[in-house]
Formats: sequence, structure tokens, C-alpha cells
Amino acid sequence: MRGRITVSLGLILCLLFGTLSDRSWSRTGAPKSQQELQRWLQEQQQKDKERQAEFQRKTEEQRATSLEEQKAARKLRDEYSDEAWQEALGATAEQWQAIQPRLKRIRQLKDMPHIEISIYAFGGSAAYQGGGFTGTSDGGRSTANASGRFSATRGVDSTSDSTTRSGTAGGYGWSYAQGGGNVRVQTPGPVRKQVGNTNLGWQWQRPSLSNGPDKLTEGDRACEQLLDAMEVRNPDAEQVRQQVQALRRVRGQRRAELEEARAELRKVVTPAQEARLILMGYLD
Repeated sequence: MRGRITVSLGLILCLLFGTLSDRSWSRTGAPKSQQELQRWLQEQQQKDKERQAEFQRKTEEQRATSLEEQKAARKLRDEYSDEAWQEALGATAEQWQAIQPRLKRIRQLKDMPHIEISIYAFGGSAAYQGGGFTGTSDGGRSTANASGRFSATRGVDSTSDSTTRSGTAGGYGWSYAQGGGNVRVQTPGPVRKQVGNTNLGWQWQRPSLSNGPDKLTEGDRACEQLLDAMEVRNPDAEQVRQQVQALRRVRGQRRAELEEARAELRKVVTPAQEARLILMGYLD
């Protein structure tokens, strides 16, 4: 029995020498009893916990610093935005005071209510274990992006009850801690095509996936109502027609407001400034 214990202790010591960073007993000598070995193991485990805690602390500090740097950069960019626009238009400070609010209004009205599709690709299994995904969108709208390692508590497949025929995923999304805050991430929908270890798919980029119901505009709601009418298994043609008309009315009102806003802007710009704004698509 004692021989077996000796062999076991020898194997444990060999493993410890290969896995723990503090592997040397040169100062104190090898443990002379099983009690000493157990005490040494406990000490090494505590040191490992302390090293892991320190590593985690430094990682969180670096992440927080990175987020603060990004926040500061965005703030500087926003502060510089007015200066850049004023310079690009060749406007004086007085002219810019008249142009800026009118231009802002046009920016708000210029984008007609619409819904695009989000095309995504991610590696790993359909349950999103230990992988990441990137999202792209036709037409210039950015979609949610995630990178690094994360996992979802619920997998997705193409036959999920919450996934309709056209690819709108319902109820998928989670929050994860990042630098002390919560970041909402929109997950991909069903896997539609696999190429090697890469899963591909698409879903409708609903405004409600990134904004709460209280933040949806009239145009957003009209778009989603039309999509809802089309996404049922057997769409009602009359209901779809009514929702199409509703969306057209919203867009027509938006175009009228846009033309009014453009007319107001033309009143305060010079011919050279008007040419620049036409070039950028803010005036016709």
C-alpha cells in the first residue's frame, strides 16, 4: 500500500511540475509527508486563483480603457462634425448658424422608411457556442456586430417556431457585460447555408430589433406592419394592399416635408454652397 502511495505521489508531483508556474522546491526542499504535499498544493491553488484574479482585473482595466478611448474619440468626432461641414461648404460662422438646423432637418427626412435584410456569417455550431458573427447590410445601414467569444442560451435552426418563412428571427438577442455595462447584441437568425465551418443566413432588419416600441417612428411601424402582413403562412392580399397604401402615405408625407425643408435650406445658402449640397445629395 505504501508503495502505491509513493508512486501516486510521484505522478502528482510530475504533473504539478508541468502545469504550475511555481514548481521549484529548491528553497524548502521536497515535501517529506503527504500533509506537506497537500499544504503545498493548496498554496499553489491559491496562487493560481490570485494570478487569475489579477489577469481578470487587468483585462477589465484594458477593456474599460479601450471603451473610454472609443467614447472620447466619438465625442471629438461629433464636436468636429460641425466644423468639418462648415469648412466643406465654405460657410462663415454666421451662415452656418442658419444652415446647420435646416441641414439637420433634411438629414432626418432624407432616409425614407424602409426595412432591409441583414446578411450574416458566423463560425462554429448553430448554437453559437464559443464563436462570433459579423453582420452586413445592403444599402448602407449597419447591422449589429459581435466579435470574440460568447454563447447564447438558446440555439437557432431553420425550423424554429419563432422563425418565419422569410427569415425574420423573433426573440433572439441577449445582453452581455462589457466594461461594467450591458451591450445589446442582435443574434443571427436561422442557418440557411453552410460552407465548411461557416454558417450563412439572412433575416429582415426590423427596427424593433434595435429600438424599443416607444422609439419607433410612424414609418418604422408602417414598415413592420407591412412585413407582419406578409410574414404569415397565408398572407391576406387585401391586408397586404392596405399596409402598402399606409406605407406609401407615410413616405408621401415624408417627401413633402423633405421638399419643404430643402426649400428652407435654399433660402440661406449661396450658389456655391447649393452646388456642394447637390453633390452630396441633400438638395436636388
